[in-house]
Amino acid sequence: MVKLLALLLIIMLAIASVAGSLILTDKINAGDKKIAKGQMLIEQGKPVLETGKAKLEAGKRKLSEGKEEYEEARDNGFIVWADKWLNGGKGFEEGRQRIAEGDKQVAQGEEKLNAAESQLKAGEQQLVQGMAQLRQARKMRVVCELGAIFLTVLSIGLGFYWRESLTRVVKRAVSPSGH
Repeated sequence: MVKLLALLLIIMLAIASVAGSLILTDKINAGDKKIAKGQMLIEQGKPVLETGKAKLEAGKRKLSEGKEEYEEARDNGFIVWADKWLNGGKGFEEGRQRIAEGDKQVAQGEEKLNAAESQLKAGEQQLVQGMAQLRQARKMRVVCELGAIFLTVLSIGLGFYWRESLTRVVKRAVSPSGH
């Protein structure tokens, strides 16, 4: 009876190993799809980020040039006098407002750019972690497959080796008299 239970246990372990291998295969296939999608999103995000950096740098340059022009105009007494006399000082006030708005836009652009860079780095880090998990899952699948093969061969070998004694155990269990 012990041999029969041992053989049944080995067969159950072989089946569990096959099931584990199938489950891991399913998880690996899903992981491969997620990795591919993540790589695609990262590759799409990099050029967008570079475009954003270029736009921000262009905006900073334009703002810097505007500030220089404003300061040069403020240093020119004739322009200050002409603005006050002809325009009531509205030209310089409008210039200050435009510079303040430019500073605000540059700051917002820098915040968005920093957020995008952080998001891209986090995505790349998740991609690396996902790839490591996939490598680990592939190794575990190989272990399950080798275990299933070993346990199947073991159960077949023990079944043939113990077949006479197993036949007697089964006959005793089936016969009502026990002989």
